[in-house]
Amino acid sequence: GAAGPSVQPISSLSPFVGRWAIRARVLDKAPKRTWNNARGSGQLFSCTLADDQGDAIRATFFQEGVDRFFDLLQPEQVYIFAKGTVKTANKRFSNLPNDYELSFDAGAEVTPVADDNTIVRQKYCICPIGSLPLKDKGSIVDLCGVVVDAGELASITTRAGENLKKRALTIADDSGAQVELTLWQTVAEGWTGSAGQVLVAKGVRVSDFSGISLSLTQQGSISVEPTDLPQAATVRAWYQTQLQGGGLQAVQTLTQKGMGAGVGGSEDRKPFAALRDEGLGARADGKADYLTIRATLTYIKQENMWYTACPECNRKVLPLPDQPGLSRCDRCEKTVEPTYRYLLSLTCNDHTGSQWLTCFQDVAVGLLGVDAKELNQRQEMDPTSIATLCKSLCFRPYILRVRAREETVMDERRLKLVVQRMERVTFSREVAHLQREIAAYGA
Repeated sequence: GAAGPSVQPISSLSPFVGRWAIRARVLDKAPKRTWNNARGSGQLFSCTLADDQGDAIRATFFQEGVDRFFDLLQPEQVYIFAKGTVKTANKRFSNLPNDYELSFDAGAEVTPVADDNTIVRQKYCICPIGSLPLKDKGSIVDLCGVVVDAGELASITTRAGENLKKRALTIADDSGAQVELTLWQTVAEGWTGSAGQVLVAKGVRVSDFSGISLSLTQQGSISVEPTDLPQAATVRAWYQTQLQGGGLQAVQTLTQKGMGAGVGGSEDRKPFAALRDEGLGARADGKADYLTIRATLTYIKQENMWYTACPECNRKVLPLPDQPGLSRCDRCEKTVEPTYRYLLSLTCNDHTGSQWLTCFQDVAVGLLGVDAKELNQRQEMDPTSIATLCKSLCFRPYILRVRAREETVMDERRLKLVVQRMERVTFSREVAHLQREIAAYGA
């Protein structure tokens, strides 16, 4: 047959080039994904390819191409790629500086070749953790830091009913700040690192959830204890110095545990009176309004603070009378060992009035500092424990992020306020907030 196309650089690819082939290293490979919608179902995976000119391009394999090439393609290995399609890059899924991306199916040709070390390996553009507040929400960054804490593997259920695995890591670096990084699915399940190790992460998305937090993208990757990254040595030396000085007490925490999304330090605050004066929560389109309030916690209702829930879907379950310790979940249609989840009611006051608010699981754990199961056990041993805890938390100032929306209850419209975030006022932050307010007033 006719000879195949000669190898050409990635930079020369375009939809107008017919037959082509590139010799490239796989820098990273995302897990397989499946989809199922009105137009059909299928599977795909994506990877980043780089050549000896230092250029990179995103490549996605579809359908039978996944079956043929997923196991063959391995990060850091070199291959010749041919018989793919060049198309305009979808910047929603790639932050590479390339206007095009590649698409492959079962007809693609992928051939492993020897690595002569002329092709670049993974490159990083490290963003100091202390600089994250300057990044826009949704920005993609690279990160190098020390693992301060590694959480347990957990599961969440999306609104679409999909079950996802996640693991939260707390990462700190020599900029004097730490942040929470969430790993997902196979990366979360495959985590074997531990606190004190240096981690470098490629392709991390910046979020305003719980102040500032990070999430590893599907195209992202992590490496523990890298040996060829100068920043890793710098961070490692900084961490050792911190330990000798007694720990990380002076490190700024960017992610506030147990708090919700959408709260920035510079957001305009409103008093409770704004709910009435501006009609917040009563929009004609039925959508919620959000506001940030400084208020004093005055009362925590101590009855029915939690409920027993299905560990998979978090719906309320009732105990089985003939099977102690077990409950029946009608949604999951199975018998489960229930968990305890908070549903707190509390009141807060500011200078304009008082309001009842609701706190769900994460915010309640952040406020009380103990999960519902443990608090229940404490109460069984000491009937005064809940009252003592609630008393210690009241009459202190807090910053609240509140979702306001009217709901219909028994044919009556009622305004429901749900706390998305709740953190105790720290006066250093309040001084900074007032300085910003004064500067804006004088501008």
